Amino acid sequence: MPIPNATEATAATEKVRDYLLNPEHSDGGSKAAWFHSLGYAGDRWQELASALLARAATCEQFATVRTPFGIKYVVKGQIGRGPHRSASVLAVWAVWVVEADRPPRLVTAYPNEEP
Repeated sequence: MPIPNATEATAATEKVRDYLLNPEHSDGGSKAAWFHSLGYAGDRWQELASALLARAATCEQFATVRTPFGIKYVVKGQIGRGPHRSASVLAVWAVWVVEADRPPRLVTAYPNEEP
């Protein structure tokens, strides 16, 4: 069962290209190295965005975390660009209280180190 409103979910350019795939970003730099090792690159950021959106729309289960600011959906699954370059990712999607009428948006993604 996909996350609620997964077909309407968004992964903003600033979140994917400028954060997750930016090796110069102070918080996202290590994530960028990991995503680059899977074959994703900043100049083709839409490929990673599409992979994360597809995972949200096809996940079989997800965790729901309620906070004072809204709801987060935590999705685990495989992404990658080929059989030898794939890995398990954990992606967090959110619907904030102030944006309750909007679809989920990507907050972050990182390696899922659980077996």
